[in-house]
Amino acid sequence: MSWSSRHLLVPLSAVLLVLSACGGDDDKNPVCGNGIIESGEACDDGNRTEGDRCNNSCQVTTPVIDAGTNDAGSDTDAGIDAGTETDAGTDDAGTVTDAGTETDAGTGTDAGTGTDAGTGTDAGTGTDAGTGTDAGTGTDAGTGTDAGTGTDAGTGTDAGTETDAGTGTDAGTETDAGTGTDAGTVDAGTDAGTETDAGTVDAGTDAGTETDAGTDGGAIDAGPAPDAGTDAGTETDAGTETDAGTTATLSALEPAAVFARSGTTGQTIPESLEVTLSAEAATDVVVQVSSSSPSVVVANNGQVTVPAGSRSAAVIVTADEAAGSPKATLTATLGSDSRTATVRVLGATEQASLAYLSPETVSLASGETANVTVTLDIPAAAATSIALSTTGNVGSVPATVTVPANEISAKFIFTAGASGSTGTIVATLNGQSVSAQAKVTAAPTTNHIVISEVAAAGSTGADDEFVELYNPTNAEVNIGGWKLQYMKATTGTVYTGEFVIPTGSKIAAHGFFLLTQSKYSGAVKGDANWGTTFSMGGAGGHIRIGPSTLGTGASEKAVDKLGYGTADSPEGSAIKGTPAAAGSYERKANAASSASTMESGVDKTKGNSQDTDVNGADFVIRTTRDPQNKASGTEVP
Repeated sequence: MSWSSRHLLVPLSAVLLVLSACGGDDDKNPVCGNGIIESGEACDDGNRTEGDRCNNSCQVTTPVIDAGTNDAGSDTDAGIDAGTETDAGTDDAGTVTDAGTETDAGTGTDAGTGTDAGTGTDAGTGTDAGTGTDAGTGTDAGTGTDAGTGTDAGTGTDAGTETDAGTGTDAGTETDAGTGTDAGTVDAGTDAGTETDAGTVDAGTDAGTETDAGTDGGAIDAGPAPDAGTDAGTETDAGTETDAGTTATLSALEPAAVFARSGTTGQTIPESLEVTLSAEAATDVVVQVSSSSPSVVVANNGQVTVPAGSRSAAVIVTADEAAGSPKATLTATLGSDSRTATVRVLGATEQASLAYLSPETVSLASGETANVTVTLDIPAAAATSIALSTTGNVGSVPATVTVPANEISAKFIFTAGASGSTGTIVATLNGQSVSAQAKVTAAPTTNHIVISEVAAAGSTGADDEFVELYNPTNAEVNIGGWKLQYMKATTGTVYTGEFVIPTGSKIAAHGFFLLTQSKYSGAVKGDANWGTTFSMGGAGGHIRIGPSTLGTGASEKAVDKLGYGTADSPEGSAIKGTPAAAGSYERKANAASSASTMESGVDKTKGNSQDTDVNGADFVIRTTRDPQNKASGTEVP
């Protein structure tokens, strides 16, 4: 009958999160503030201070573990400015201190317009190789050998003398068209993108070196309007591979709240703060991270590099509690994306206090175990030993648990004691205690889903039918895909009626699930409807439940089965008799249950756990039916 050996059940994992504490040794005159948990007190840490874990009425208040608050970030915006001191990325790359050299690569008399290829020392010789119409058109504006041929002051033999307006194919060497008072004419050179160059029509093939705000190069670069705007700008470059023009974008700066201990340099605690990209970086990607307080300084001038092939990188910080606010908001920026996180600076020897135990309520059967976590309010400065104990014979725990240095929590194992006992699990540190409630339940007498109530007919007719299921175990069970099957009362060898329970259907621990026929008339709504797939015989029949692998043969093992009335293939023996029109067959809560105790007596709300594999001994006939569904609540045996 039962599939107890098939282990269909989900392992026990139910734990509630409602904190309650009890204990103490003075039931008559509890004193709040004496450091002892007494009757009516949920905690007692030796004081009556409001705002901590234990308030002035000795009741628990859950503290907020606060590593800081959010901040709006800093004033610096690398998206508008492109990131350099003299600005190569605003509306005009041709202002006084803009993308040119000291005098200017694009203002004043202009170092690259139609009628002038440079004034002052110019790109020519003494008589000027850059006056008249051009320094490289017509006959020649140069001297002796050649000041340039064609339309270029940098071809031929030479476009000038020692100071040189460009030799070969380059008008962009150290002293050429990108220095002093000259930035070149039509062609500022193949390079035109070295240290002090900004160029005009062609700002260079490079256009992405130290002080260049260019991306694509040319007029749309270090120049007006179109500007270097496609670059989010890092400190020394607004147009390299690590800018905002890459495929990967900034997706996170996490965890949202972390700590750093004063006087240290390294990763944050208890977890490392990291910048994370939306995808693996094709090349090294630099993310700029700024801090709102000098108490937290980001290494490498705030530049955090995500290596090629990676998605994240740790943020390394130096903490100094005396330098500023102990809470700093760090802002990570890449292109137009930004994320924030908070870092709280801890004193070099600042001590932690207990915050809470979790789960705050543990419910187990005798002998079962569960992991319990003790959490501090801040990371421990050094390895910290916490004393553990229990009350009410509820179970056992280790004598101590240690939270490692720079960690904020540690786990230990609680083993449930005697069935039916209740008490607390207590953690104590430096005279302060926190607790969790514990309850030991009786082990279930039946460890599988059972058919708990069946009506093969009803007050509105023969098809006013339902089958109720009950979960007597301590864990939720997923019955999605299971089968509900019916076979006629006598000489049957095959279950001819079959309904597959919808995917995702679940029964809570000690809960119910209601299956109904299309003509069911009860006020309690069915959780699934088998329609007209089958109609049960009023005088007798067989109904069973099993997994998706259950076949139709009468001899196959099911999870549970009921043979009623004239059934010739029940478990053990059938439950004899026929209920009244408004009645039903119901499984007992325990061996002593009767129809009266199940309907209105002591067993009414104790579930339906009795299962001896004999239908006649496990069921009673009710005079009034009582269908329950998954919304009806739970009944603990």
